[in-house]
Amino acid sequence: MADSEPRNVHEENEVPDDVAGLDDTTTTSEGTSDTTTTEFPDEAEETVLGAAGRDDAIVSLRRVSRWYGEVNAVNDVTVDIGPGITGLLGPNGAGKSTLMRMIVGLQRPSQGAVQVHGREPWGDPKVLRRIGYLPEAPAPWRDHSGHDALMRAARLAGLPKEDREPAVQKALERVGLSDAAEQTVGTYSMGMQQRLKFALALLHEPDLYVLDEPLLGTDPLARRDLMHLMQEMAAEGKSILLSTHVLPDVEALTERVLIMDHGRVLAHGRAADIRDLLERYPRTVRIQTPDPRAVGAALWDWDTVLSVAVDGDTLVVRTDKPADFYERLQTHLIAERLPFSSVSSPDENVEAVFRYLVG
Repeated sequence: MADSEPRNVHEENEVPDDVAGLDDTTTTSEGTSDTTTTEFPDEAEETVLGAAGRDDAIVSLRRVSRWYGEVNAVNDVTVDIGPGITGLLGPNGAGKSTLMRMIVGLQRPSQGAVQVHGREPWGDPKVLRRIGYLPEAPAPWRDHSGHDALMRAARLAGLPKEDREPAVQKALERVGLSDAAEQTVGTYSMGMQQRLKFALALLHEPDLYVLDEPLLGTDPLARRDLMHLMQEMAAEGKSILLSTHVLPDVEALTERVLIMDHGRVLAHGRAADIRDLLERYPRTVRIQTPDPRAVGAALWDWDTVLSVAVDGDTLVVRTDKPADFYERLQTHLIAERLPFSSVSSPDENVEAVFRYLVG
């Protein structure tokens, strides 16, 4: 390894997946000459907006970095991931795929500690059996039928022989591929491949799912079905970490996000809570009213209001003290008999948080 300081990298320079999903051999490490990961540090700095140290954490990372020579793909990440759905967001090159590969035990960190259910994932069959991984790469075993690909995966996952066929049929039904089970994987559309990759991930019924762009290339029907499946799994108490470039998909699935850029985690938690921490950015509030000018005149001299503007039948207010503003607003509107039908903030959604943090 070079002595110079590692630099950040776009994910297209990362080591690619040779095989998507399970295969006859499993890579659990890439050598240990530059790797120092055994136990958690007694203390680890919190490096993100939001909270670390969850009592119900399934995945825990402390001061985790991963580099390839001078190329730094993940940089000093400390974060905990618990039950439910967490959306992993970031531009290309943010380090999302590298982070996921370390969590599922396909790569060791160059430094720091990664634990799943309190244990390091690489080379530990007990941990790996509790993880379902959906990589971004195409579905594997393209010369097999969907059924045979899942049977092969069931064998590699260590399912007893008598349990394999029932597990395969259950997985096919759950992802909506029963009618296409005998088709060759190489003939599957992109959406069907994503369904198959979901089936491979859930076949052995793990409790942690790591899903890299699971909705990529899906048609509206497949997208709806797979999103519903993820919601079902979360309701069952599973933990799901999914990366995506489609922000509305994240908003439809979860409020909890983990935002990365240039190898670092910038924020982790509920989008609205993260937004509250970004005090240097004023909040936009939209008040729907048949008389926006009258409402604006009543609010413009408040010390919590930076500006007001009329947009059709909506008054757009900018405030740097949203909690104080909201506390006073509704009472004032009612007391002054000012008509309004709704109050909302576009700055509390996932897209706004992502835009503020990443730019």
